[in-house]
Amino acid sequence: METEYSLKKLIDLLGRNEFALLLRTILDRIPIVVIGHEPTEVDNLTNELITLAPHRHEYIFESDFIEQDEYLQLCQEENDNFDIPRTIYYSPASASSHIFQKIENLKGWIIGFSPPDDLSKTEISSQISKIAQDYLIVDLNEMKLSLNGSEKSSLNLHFEKNLINKAIQKTEVAVERMRRVLKKKIKSGPSSEVMGAIMGFGNEEAQIQSNIFNQEIKTFAHAGERAIAILNRISLLRGFGVNTELSGKTLLQTIDYEDVDSERLLQFVQAEYGVDFSDCIKGGRITHVGDRIDGFWG
Repeated sequence: METEYSLKKLIDLLGRNEFALLLRTILDRIPIVVIGHEPTEVDNLTNELITLAPHRHEYIFESDFIEQDEYLQLCQEENDNFDIPRTIYYSPASASSHIFQKIENLKGWIIGFSPPDDLSKTEISSQISKIAQDYLIVDLNEMKLSLNGSEKSSLNLHFEKNLINKAIQKTEVAVERMRRVLKKKIKSGPSSEVMGAIMGFGNEEAQIQSNIFNQEIKTFAHAGERAIAILNRISLLRGFGVNTELSGKTLLQTIDYEDVDSERLLQFVQAEYGVDFSDCIKGGRITHVGDRIDGFWG
């Protein structure tokens, strides 16, 4: 049976830890490959994954662009202008088998596959490895994640876990407030069945959680924009021979966002904008995935 996916359903299916890994790969623009039996279900999931990056602009393979030179032009436009939204590239299951003949590098792609389309899961992984050093495979049949290239254990998912927990907690508070208001308005109680229907916010809860999550992601992305504004100027000063740098704490206070540590913020900025500002931060460093970010950028 065809499955509809929502943020709440994904967290329930994967668990918070695995969902945090999925979120990290999306934020760091690591290619994600979704493999499943049913093309429609694969596309349903890949479309839901796109919504987890509400701060990005979507381009669809074989619809918005077809050839490598068109793709490279889109990449170049993004690299030339920090002010335009970053891109998420989406390939539906019906188009993905053509990627290997037309695209030579991947950056921020979400790709759907539905074998048999002449490729097994192993063959898909082998082909993807030729154009992406790091990528995440989502096995839809078993609802399992496997990360190629970087070790799961080496990734610090503290920020992503906190963001997810924050969205869930805010949702619980919002729903509970609505229930309390209704209870205060009900003087004489109807039947338990009617009360259960009135007090149930299942559909609304999923939408509320999605809205809160999207707002948290956008807030983080906007903090990254503010960070690049100040870091770019620090970098320019250093280029003119002015030996200046910020502490990580000062950077976070300056951009008015302290839900993340400076190292994770630097990793996000490099993945988002392709610029390493670690030398602008006292003791600044980019480790793990950040050390190998060039592999994602072709």
